[in-house]
Amino acid sequence: MTTAISTDESYAIRPPSADDGAMPPAHHLAGGRSVPAEAIDQFEADGAICLRNVIDSGTVDALRAEADDAVAHPSPDARFVTTPGNPAIFYYEFNLWTRYPVLREVLFESPVADAAMGLMRSNAVSLHYTNTFVKDAGASDKPTPWHEDASYHRIMGNNAIALFLAYDHMPAETTLKYKQASHLKDDAIYMASTFTKGEEYGDWMEDHVPMPSPEELDRRFRTIYWDVNPGDVLAFTQRTLHAGPPNTLPTRRHATSFNVIGDGARYDGRPGPVDAPGGLNPNLPHGAIPTGEVFPSLRGTLI
Repeated sequence: MTTAISTDESYAIRPPSADDGAMPPAHHLAGGRSVPAEAIDQFEADGAICLRNVIDSGTVDALRAEADDAVAHPSPDARFVTTPGNPAIFYYEFNLWTRYPVLREVLFESPVADAAMGLMRSNAVSLHYTNTFVKDAGASDKPTPWHEDASYHRIMGNNAIALFLAYDHMPAETTLKYKQASHLKDDAIYMASTFTKGEEYGDWMEDHVPMPSPEELDRRFRTIYWDVNPGDVLAFTQRTLHAGPPNTLPTRRHATSFNVIGDGARYDGRPGPVDAPGGLNPNLPHGAIPTGEVFPSLRGTLI
């Protein structure tokens, strides 16, 4: 029997412990751009993987400066998660690549798109959206709740993944947590909380189901994670359950998630919510290949 998760429970992220055991290995890109075969196999089995040193330190420094500028000069679409009595912010904003040149260059020219293509075993890759996150030092009460990205997406199929590029060191306590192999579950897509406690989405897709309780998730799936350094990438599928702990470090935590799609992905044109501004294309019919201005090509042409 499935027990539905409450809003507050979805924000509960167990801290790491010695009982967690050894984590799956991390990998390096072969030749700077190609994902090794063993890494692809691991990604398909676990639904998440860590790739080391994907972006060089100088570029990451420039990306961090762009993110800080975006926090200081947000667009109307920027989101700020705040809590009473704690001025430390949790900021996120979509598609900063349209405003900032270094992020645009990383999106179109860096190994990120090549890595995505390899992980999806796809001959092409297109952008769904980017999402840049900044958690202030002291944002110790602002976790990102357990969710699967498919809850917020309008993309159908397995070839929809995120590549989360870290701009800062994230130790085991603050790095993203994943439910190993949760992308292989037969469950319908889960309803998810917003990133602000107490603010919930109104209408869900008719076939979405309540999120199970933390106890049930722990019974079904092992929690895995990797500490990361600037330039490392955490890649995961849109069906992989994951969460982001609060920032308990004395420095800001910055990152950008590159959400991309590959061959076989299809557009979900049914009525329902979408999280990313501009993430809907009313000119695309339900079941169409996601192409065009809303889903620009990064490599090749989707089939």
